[in-house]
Amino acid sequence: MKHAWLCSLLGFAIAASACGSNEDHTSGTDGGHNTTKSNNADSGNQSDGNAGTNDACGALEARKCSDLESCTIDDDCAVGSCVLGVCNAIATACTTETVAASEGASALKLCDGSSCETDDACASGICTSSVCAPIEQKVCGVGLPAACDNGEVCQSAADCTSDYCDKTCGPPPDDVHSNGKRDGGETGIDCGGSVRKEKPCTAGQACLISDDCEGACDGGTCAAPSATDGKQNQGETDIDCGGPNAPGCTFGKTCVSNTDCLAKACTDSVCVQPTSTDGVQNGGESDVDCGGSGVTDGDFTYTPPRCIDGKTCAVAGDCMTKACSPASQCVAPSCNTAETAGITSCGAGETGQAGAVRDSCCTSLPLPSRTTRRLDKYEITSGRFRTFLTQVGPNIRGWVTNFVAANPQSQMATIISNASSVKMGSTSVSLTSILPATQSGDLGLTAHMSLDIDNYSGIRGCYNGLGNYSANTYWQTPQQLTEFGLPPRQLVREISDEKPLNCAMPIMYAAFCAWDGGELAMQADYQDVWSGSYPWLATNVCPGGIGQACPNYNWCNGSYGNGGFYCQNQNYNVGGDGAGIFYEYPRNTDRSNDNEPLIAAPGRMVNDASTKQGNGQSWMDLFANMIEYTGNFSGSSDFCDFSGAPVAGAVTCTRSGKYDSDGVTLLKGTQYTGIPVTPVVGNSWEGHQYSTNGIGTTTFQVTFQYGKFGGRCARPAQ
Repeated sequence: MKHAWLCSLLGFAIAASACGSNEDHTSGTDGGHNTTKSNNADSGNQSDGNAGTNDACGALEARKCSDLESCTIDDDCAVGSCVLGVCNAIATACTTETVAASEGASALKLCDGSSCETDDACASGICTSSVCAPIEQKVCGVGLPAACDNGEVCQSAADCTSDYCDKTCGPPPDDVHSNGKRDGGETGIDCGGSVRKEKPCTAGQACLISDDCEGACDGGTCAAPSATDGKQNQGETDIDCGGPNAPGCTFGKTCVSNTDCLAKACTDSVCVQPTSTDGVQNGGESDVDCGGSGVTDGDFTYTPPRCIDGKTCAVAGDCMTKACSPASQCVAPSCNTAETAGITSCGAGETGQAGAVRDSCCTSLPLPSRTTRRLDKYEITSGRFRTFLTQVGPNIRGWVTNFVAANPQSQMATIISNASSVKMGSTSVSLTSILPATQSGDLGLTAHMSLDIDNYSGIRGCYNGLGNYSANTYWQTPQQLTEFGLPPRQLVREISDEKPLNCAMPIMYAAFCAWDGGELAMQADYQDVWSGSYPWLATNVCPGGIGQACPNYNWCNGSYGNGGFYCQNQNYNVGGDGAGIFYEYPRNTDRSNDNEPLIAAPGRMVNDASTKQGNGQSWMDLFANMIEYTGNFSGSSDFCDFSGAPVAGAVTCTRSGKYDSDGVTLLKGTQYTGIPVTPVVGNSWEGHQYSTNGIGTTTFQVTFQYGKFGGRCARPAQ
């Protein structure tokens, strides 16, 4: 009898001898099942054999059709599906837990072979040993010894030898891998198995092996891709490494960029060991072959060398100078600021002028012969010195004391040791006691940077009083200047900061250079550049017969006769208000109140460039602009401090010739003796000359302040 319903269903395909010749397929019953569609309008047959009863079934009738009753559409059937005009309970639409979880198909019950807890959970209505079992009518497929052949009724693709079920088993169609079902040799819905290479399954889909999945196969279910699944996925450049979601790859693994490798070095798509000479930015470097915190790959560790000036940095520690500018460049500490005046303003042309050439004021060039040293290309600007004072604060005395203790072989330490005989009256003191420790008061920072402390009648150009023709380039606030009754400055700070620093003591320049990573330049440094550098000195002279070059070199610039200088060429008169002036910036300033417009910002006088070069660049303003202090400290002199009243009990001095407020009494100061001296080089913008061809032996105290004197630093080679 089991074959009777199958023969009735598939009689078109099965030989009569296989089903038995005495079976009635047209009007009889088999086990109480009506084999004639009972919802035809002209039918007088009743499924229960009782005449006169209307037992029509279907989607539009009072009841739906039972198993093996005739049907037209699936919706006619109470169970299963309409297969070849007959409701068939075997062909019941079903789902699996995987499908139900991924598609929310909770309306469908579980297919044969699925795990279950109750009969009601199964499409067959039978849950045996926690597995959905087939109904009695089913003779092949899941739960039975043999799979179903093509043409046999099936519940799901798993029933069929072809792994494709559309009510009956058959060959998979061309679109089988995009039909939203698990069939056609797949392990998951349209993925894995037969299409694992083209369509590996996502997390949660069924699998047999890990190759079925994007990630790993864990207990028959695909896990999400991970960096430990043994596969190259989720953007990895090699198996379980590289890309945005996995750790870096070890040496020899495939990479696309440096970040794909543990050692941050990818060459020709392979992770390699970085070196400081490979000519590429890798190994975590901040620039090519330098900077960065270092990398490790197993037993290999690479720590890049620190970057020289001008290289790219991320943090201060990337640089040899321990200074990374806001523009992410390694710089001398004095250029580590967001300011631009006196920092990036050096070079030809005034700020804002069309065609102006801007250069870092901290540029330092290797010396031609003294190859272990560099000499700064430009004179120290007031802007750079402001960075020093801003970061160190007014207590320069304390900073120098600590620096000397930590660097006993430094130039600064040598200066202090050479001043071991300094006395204030009969009391021995340290040279550092003259340096400022506070902003205001005697020897305070305000006095250091606004007064000629050791003065003679205030004519050294450092006392910025009205009508005194001062030239002090270090700008201080009106509030700070009030302490000494000084008027506000005539120029804005940004203009003054671009000018070279003047009116500071040589020991202040030396302290600045030490803080900035070097030392005050020595005579030998200048001589290394000067020798043969200015052949024009003998031939290219200033018109007017003064025997020196004028307009292309900021030497002897100013009103004729001012300060007792008569070397100016009266053919030049830039501003129309004083013969001899060939440079002035800014124009139309009342120079009786501020002479600093006559001082050129470093690099403005393009002809004042040395013939000898370093890194293809010339040193600027060596001949003129500022006479420059050197670091050749020696000898002994004295110093008279006029920044305040004489210290009680100290020896006083009156050699300055400066008078008290009564105009009669000589101003008294505190006398210091045993002060070292230092020679100077170059010529000044006003016309001072203390040497032949710029290198001289005239010396000045290391406490000397003058509006015509400046300096520059020398540094170790990089």
